[in-house]
Amino acid sequence: MLPEPLAAARVASTHVAQATYSNRQQALLALINALKAAEPLLLEQNTLDLESSRDLAVSSIILGWLRLTHDRLQRITRWLEQLYQAPDPAVQALPTTGDSLSYTVPLGVMGLIYEGLPTLSLLMAGLALKTGNALVVWGSASSRFTTQAIASVFADALRHPWLPSASLQVLPTDMSPASWLAHPMAVDVAIAHGRSRFIAEHRATACCPFVPLALGNGYLVWDPSIAPDLITDYIQQSHADTPDRPLAIEKIIVLDGVNPAHLTLVINELAQAGYKSAVDDHLQPIYPELPTVDASEWGLPYLDQRLAWHYEESINPAINWINRYGTTASVLACDIYHDCRQFYQEVQTPLVYLNRSPQFTQPNRCVIGAVAERCAYQGLFGLEQCLSRKQVWL
Repeated sequence: MLPEPLAAARVASTHVAQATYSNRQQALLALINALKAAEPLLLEQNTLDLESSRDLAVSSIILGWLRLTHDRLQRITRWLEQLYQAPDPAVQALPTTGDSLSYTVPLGVMGLIYEGLPTLSLLMAGLALKTGNALVVWGSASSRFTTQAIASVFADALRHPWLPSASLQVLPTDMSPASWLAHPMAVDVAIAHGRSRFIAEHRATACCPFVPLALGNGYLVWDPSIAPDLITDYIQQSHADTPDRPLAIEKIIVLDGVNPAHLTLVINELAQAGYKSAVDDHLQPIYPELPTVDASEWGLPYLDQRLAWHYEESINPAINWINRYGTTASVLACDIYHDCRQFYQEVQTPLVYLNRSPQFTQPNRCVIGAVAERCAYQGLFGLEQCLSRKQVWL
């Protein structure tokens, strides 16, 4: 039997989908205003989470995701305001033929589960209202006080009769996703944010499309044609997206011909900025003072300022290495047109960047992140991914 909050969300999803765009916009504006008014409460409750998490020796990575500041809340507010100003995504023209037409429809009930980033629920709530979906949110125990404060923001936003109060819900912490993700009618898509173990645990129980958001493990290929200062800039810029650095470059493939003095310069400059490097077996004799990368690390994110350096002779084995271990984003730093063309055609990561840092500007793109694997939702996750398409044959 479907738990009551999820049953209510399923009923509410029909009303949200049938609501006028004007009413959904009114609810989105109410969410923005409720967030502004609730900032003192959010910061106060977040402090309780941080204190209790430190007492329980919660990972520093989770603490970094969990911590709220005035600036972070301001960025979320600006993102929601940009979303409010964006055009109705459901009225975009779709291809039609003489005997058929198609149009966009909401997914239904979207589920968000997170290990330690409660503010992600505010972004998802905005996307849900904009696209006509219902949303249920579950957060781990480390963020229970902040999540409860966000629940009050949702309730305040829906206190007017524009949409049902069950359109945006926060599930109790003790209502583990394992107890409802396996139910075929619980949610139509599950978006997940967390470390690898968290993602694997909940993916195993989900019977709906499961969409993990990217966290690190970005790859950069360094061709000898590129100056070392650009490599340093690309890496540091990719780590600038706080709090979770979704597209951070953590693995660097150094192609044959890169000046060893340039490589030493980059490693030393990054070390001065707080990055810790490790190298593969090929580079170990050149840098005996650096640790060797464990083979299990090439396909997993570090989620901190660790970097792994790997050597390849040319672009072809570099592409093969990324296709074996890369997950979300790959970067080629190279001035050779043929190699750039081959790279974006053959590399299999959902996001590919040529001679630039792997970043997305959230306020301008109305996206909340990038999908961490190759699937139907690969690439950036935003408005378009919250809609499906209905086809009508005449």
